[in-house]
Amino acid sequence: MSLLRFLLSCSVSLSIAGQGFVHAQSVVADPVDATEPPIAEEVEEDVVQTVKMAGDRTDTVSGTGEREGVDEAPEFEAVPDTPTPGNVGTLPTYKPLPTKPAIGTDPFDPSRVTYASTRKDARTISLLIPAPRGQITDRFGNPLAQSEVAYRASIVFGQLKDESDAHILSVARNCLAEVARLGIEVGEFKDEDLIAHYRDRRWLPLPISDVLRAKDADKYRKRIQKIEAAELSPQYIRTYPGKNSACHLLGHPGVKSKLAKGPINYNDPVFEFSEGRSGLEQKYDAQLTGRPGVRRLMFDENGKELINNIQSPPKPGGTVVTTLNAKWQKLAEKALQGTAKRGALVILDCRTGEVLAMASNPTFDPNSFVPGISQKEYDKLRNDPSSPLVSRAFAGVYPPASTFKAITVASALYNGAITEDTLIDCPASITIGNHIFRNHSKNPAGSINCVQALASSNNVFMYKAAVYKMKNETRLLMDTARRFGYGSTTGIPLPDKAGCVPDELFMSRRMNRTKDKPYLEGDSANMSIGQGVLLATPLQVAHAMCGIANGTYLPKLHLVKQILDINGNVVYNANMPEIQNNLTDYKDACAVVRKGMRAVVDGGTGSRAALSYTSNSGKTGTAQWGKESDECRLAWFAGFLPSDNPRYAYAALYEGSPHEVIAGGRVAASIVKKFFESVKDDVKATLAEDANAQKINVPELPAADRPAIAPSAGDDAAAPSGGGQAPSGWDDGRNNRTTVGEIPR
Repeated sequence: MSLLRFLLSCSVSLSIAGQGFVHAQSVVADPVDATEPPIAEEVEEDVVQTVKMAGDRTDTVSGTGEREGVDEAPEFEAVPDTPTPGNVGTLPTYKPLPTKPAIGTDPFDPSRVTYASTRKDARTISLLIPAPRGQITDRFGNPLAQSEVAYRASIVFGQLKDESDAHILSVARNCLAEVARLGIEVGEFKDEDLIAHYRDRRWLPLPISDVLRAKDADKYRKRIQKIEAAELSPQYIRTYPGKNSACHLLGHPGVKSKLAKGPINYNDPVFEFSEGRSGLEQKYDAQLTGRPGVRRLMFDENGKELINNIQSPPKPGGTVVTTLNAKWQKLAEKALQGTAKRGALVILDCRTGEVLAMASNPTFDPNSFVPGISQKEYDKLRNDPSSPLVSRAFAGVYPPASTFKAITVASALYNGAITEDTLIDCPASITIGNHIFRNHSKNPAGSINCVQALASSNNVFMYKAAVYKMKNETRLLMDTARRFGYGSTTGIPLPDKAGCVPDELFMSRRMNRTKDKPYLEGDSANMSIGQGVLLATPLQVAHAMCGIANGTYLPKLHLVKQILDINGNVVYNANMPEIQNNLTDYKDACAVVRKGMRAVVDGGTGSRAALSYTSNSGKTGTAQWGKESDECRLAWFAGFLPSDNPRYAYAALYEGSPHEVIAGGRVAASIVKKFFESVKDDVKATLAEDANAQKINVPELPAADRPAIAPSAGDDAAAPSGGGQAPSGWDDGRNNRTTVGEIPR
């Protein structure tokens, strides 16, 4: 069997294998934007900023030592000059040569073997065939990353009668020129390299062009066959059907090492091995790589081919089935790209913890990395000021702004500092210490409760709740944040950021606070509205919304659903749902917060997120962030739906440009609305199924001393020095997470 026929057969079998898990695929149609419902009354937006405290460090933007926004992409990883050793995995043992073959009929005729081993220009060669990488699919089996057969124009000298340097160069230069005339870009080669290849490796193709996809190669095939010493050499390459879609999640591959030069070694590869360099490609490289095959070649001294067969076929890699919905992923990207030049949109199943879509803008096309990318092209991507190589969804950290007010209210309720009916007088601003802390509105709100405060995103209510009602016990507010997933990585198999939820040690060391008073009242006020040194990723904010939506547990997030072998056998199956943090003791507090978040959409600051077919609950957030001189704003909208029996949680982020006037209720809420209107039929079908679904059974918390704060005499009561202990039976988020999808080896 020829190498080309074999690679093509493997490519077909790879695309078919593992589809036993596939559900019926739905047709992706262009979404039709729903008519914008009229908004009865324009509500002022909740633009906030951090009030600087005396002694704050100014050497970093946030004081965390972690840069707000996204980090720079990693440095270019050059392809090593040292060839990859051929012993990848355990190779099969060769079959013994027959002792009594039929002379002239068996390719392993001992007379031929002896002839090839004793003649000067005869060769017996053993080569490795790198295996095709396995597929990465969405939850329905739609391919997100797969392998295909592609081609490279190559020089195949064979055995020349005239072996002079001049004739070798004449053949090679003519081949290069003729291939270039076809419109194929060829590389530059030194004379000594062409001569060396003939002397040492003339039996093997010398690639002279970049990879040609199959459809492009077909255009040149017949004309290349007419060129002396020219050939289209097949190889496996990675392809991403969705191009830019889910690029930050999938990652990209890279060439493991360059092809060897010099004399042919035992088990040299016929083309370059590849490996995952980022994203799921890197995390599951071992599962996707597969096992190389072996090709046997034998030539006589005249260059005549005596043997050319596949001694052992390569075994393709397994299939990684993600939790993503490819259709939703594309629509999330469309909703995001239609509004935000830089931003993110995360959609989660708040019951199971599955990541259904995680979009970030701007993007890149991972196909540009196949089979390799040049330093120049990589530098262009890396130095782009919009950082297209880095995901804002899971690797960008930002002040959560007013979306964090849901946590502040939950903490105040949980710790007994307020009840749903507690009224707090909310003027336009208050003075705490030597600093003035303002509401986003210049008009006083009067006496309001926590539901009203969430609906109008009132800052002063949060200031007073955290500083006076909770008596400046910021530690308790931070503990609540950790219960809802802030301050730690989520456990998805990608390098997501932990953000920052400061503890006492952090505040004393990094923010110049004293050990006996690590949190100032101003710190409590800032963090109560999601400012100060608090930092979170959009994924963390959406994750926290899962906890508020459920009210009884914070689900562990999952991005990988299954891993299959080439035969479709399930070798790993995610256990869903998994409980990351038990929140049954927050059940009552979350119920009140949900009322406030529903009011945000039903006439509050998030009215633009109202949907035409189901209820929606959310929280707006708008903040000034980054360098003060840039005057940049950050817009958020995060929440869940439906309001009464939540199924989906989400977070949308809009990263504003310098001096751009934006607000969460306008730009971020519109992103959410566009997306959920575009998947209207899917959501309605799922909600109809949910009517008969069984509820998840969450274990009860063990007995614990619940922290409590005695109600104060008034808003201006002094903060006490003591405080209750955190309850037992829960993970505060600072422990190391078990990475989802980790496969025992």
